Amino acid sequence: VLEFWVGILTQQNVWYRDKTVLFLMDQICCAAFIHHQEECVQKLLYQQHKNALGYHGDRGLLSSLVGWIAGNATPSFIEGHSLNGEVWFAWLVLNTEGMFEEESQLRRCVENELLSEPGISPDQALKKAQQKLKLPVAPSLQRLQVYRWAYQALATPPDHPLLPLIWQKFLQLYLRQPGPEYGLAAGGCIGRRFFQTSSQTALLKDLRQRIQEVSDFHHTASQALRVPQPQTPSSESQEDESPNNPQPPYLTSPQLHSELVRLFGVFALWLDDESLQKQEVYLPSLQPEYEPHRLAQVMQRQQVSGSLSFIIGFGEN
Repeated sequence: VLEFWVGILTQQNVWYRDKTVLFLMDQICCAAFIHHQEECVQKLLYQQHKNALGYHGDRGLLSSLVGWIAGNATPSFIEGHSLNGEVWFAWLVLNTEGMFEEESQLRRCVENELLSEPGISPDQALKKAQQKLKLPVAPSLQRLQVYRWAYQALATPPDHPLLPLIWQKFLQLYLRQPGPEYGLAAGGCIGRRFFQTSSQTALLKDLRQRIQEVSDFHHTASQALRVPQPQTPSSESQEDESPNNPQPPYLTSPQLHSELVRLFGVFALWLDDESLQKQEVYLPSLQPEYEPHRLAQVMQRQQVSGSLSFIIGFGEN
């Protein structure tokens, strides 16, 4: 059913500019997430993403290359930096773009270039990576995943169920310590190399401010009294959870808001600690408030699926 509707909705040209289509796609992506069927939607979006980049002739290869050389943003179903309304859709699109970045080896090659040459910029590293990999078309700099997840973290409303996972995606890329993978000395996290220009530094500052804003939001929500909705026989029957009728994990519990305050406090610690960026840190030596076990998982890009699983998992170790 999901594949059928995605196929129908994405038939028209530039469907991703149609607000009605985007609204419906957001609902479909939400259903795919809840029912653990994201892969069936992603494979359709992945094929369209490659087509848009010019890999299958739908977009002229020459025009793709000219656009990339000119510094223009490569095609994406999220045309700006992010989406603040259709977050479920943004989640699947960015994961789809991430699949291309991984399968093409582009991310690994860019990281290797940055680590091998301390003075090289991310833009130069991207162009060298494209040449080494002989990619006919590569995403432009602003389409790299580390920036995409950063902007989406800024845009996502603080009460959206996906926000913790969106931050997890960004931190997995920002806090990676890939040196030993490439036979190089461990020298801290790779993230700082992507945030060296004035605009990128400003983005990092905005991220730190946003963490505080989200934490404040959930602190206020955790103090609020939860008033149960009046139950009617019809609503009770409709709201019963079952394996075939899972309910979305909306963030309504004061206890859950308290957990989120702690979670984003940990994220702020990770983001602000300069020692993580400049040198290899022995994680077990960190204070308990750093959640060293979870930090190790994030650094090793171990994905925790499900917002509630990720939130509740903090503090268990």
